Amino acid sequence: MGIFKKLTVINKGLRYKLLIAFCLMSIIPLLACVYVMSTYLFPQLDDLQTVSIVIISSLFIALLGLFFAKGLIDPVVDMAIEAKIIANGDFNRKVEAPYEDEVGNLAQSINNMTQKIKSNMEELKSYGRRMNEVNSEIQKKMMVLSSLLQVGDIISTGSARLDSTLEIALEKAASSFDTGYGVLYASKEEDVNFGMRASYNLKSENLMGLVIKENGQGILENAVRDKSVIVIDKASKASKELSSFRASSNIENAVIIPLFSSKRNLGLLIVGNRMEDYKFKNDDVEIVKVFAKQISIAIETDVLNRKATELSITDDLTGLYNKRFISTRLEEEIKRAIFYQRPCSFIIFSLDDIDSFRRTHGELATEEALKKVAKSIKDNILPIGKAARISGFEFAILLPEKNKKEALYIAEEMKRKIEATNVMRDGKTSMKVTIGLGENPIDGATSDELFRKAEELIRQSRQTADKK
Repeated sequence: MGIFKKLTVINKGLRYKLLIAFCLMSIIPLLACVYVMSTYLFPQLDDLQTVSIVIISSLFIALLGLFFAKGLIDPVVDMAIEAKIIANGDFNRKVEAPYEDEVGNLAQSINNMTQKIKSNMEELKSYGRRMNEVNSEIQKKMMVLSSLLQVGDIISTGSARLDSTLEIALEKAASSFDTGYGVLYASKEEDVNFGMRASYNLKSENLMGLVIKENGQGILENAVRDKSVIVIDKASKASKELSSFRASSNIENAVIIPLFSSKRNLGLLIVGNRMEDYKFKNDDVEIVKVFAKQISIAIETDVLNRKATELSITDDLTGLYNKRFISTRLEEEIKRAIFYQRPCSFIIFSLDDIDSFRRTHGELATEEALKKVAKSIKDNILPIGKAARISGFEFAILLPEKNKKEALYIAEEMKRKIEATNVMRDGKTSMKVTIGLGENPIDGATSDELFRKAEELIRQSRQTADKK
């Protein structure tokens, strides 16, 4: 088999095969020419001359045939070489067709096919680039959506303070862009001027010390007053005001969006990046608008929560009245008592060693203990009295129509019942109580004065107990 493989011409090139075929096909014509010429054409010549003439004539004819055959085979060989190069990925090659025959048609067909493949490859590359861009946009929007949901969840659950919520929302908005930064201007109180409330990734931008004034003149003030969105990028129309702001703030690109509710202006949001020759897409601006809306909702929600807290009259833990309510009612009862010349007393119950109890039993047990103390006070209070929790460890009772002597008796009875209350499931643990009280007008003519008097008596009682 090894010898056969060496002798076979199957794996040889066309030129080699053509030479072998030429040699093989030349034998029979050569022999025929020798016989004809020696027998019929040149019988008078000797054998050597005859053979020489026959051989030379046959070789000439054979070489002429080889020349024509080579002219046919060479384009096919060259075409095969070029086709192999094209098949390896070089679509810029072109097969030359010297003649307009079948070989030329084949070469033209190969060239046309190559051009179509090249065109299709370019389309595939272009499609791949577009798909990458689309995937990148989808990933970016998914990240933005996730950020929006996260911020919305924080706002809806109220799981963070307003400042923390604003910082998170600003970071998410700025992170929507490469090299993104952001700054938020808002007022902490009912102020018409806006100072910087939060910032993210500020470096060279001169935005930290700015104060946006209601009556000020400038691009930021105009945006707040007109409730207009300003986009600063390479497509922005040049103006003196814009050029001045860009130079003073060192801003390359930014989206400036005012924050407002139906009733008032809330602030201003600036989100930008440091990319050169950048142009914001409409989607980019819309994304910043959504974040601005969320920040506006967070600010408005905080305002509403604070107002709700101010309007609330009960303590969330115990269900008793809160300090604000009891202070207001005490002030009203004092005025009524003065007008009708009737007594009005006020008692504070302070739980002793509440901090030690919290350290020993934990926060949950402390809350349960406070609830039991509150229930004991609520169950034993007079119909005309009002009970409240005024701090973490203090309770108070407002007693209209009761003088100091009557209030002291009620306070002692209430103290005994509170101290008899088991605040733990072991049935043994109870709270010790110190009381302080005051009567109008002996101890004070206002609610603040009665509060101070009761607190002072509590301090004196504890100091006396400590000395003992």
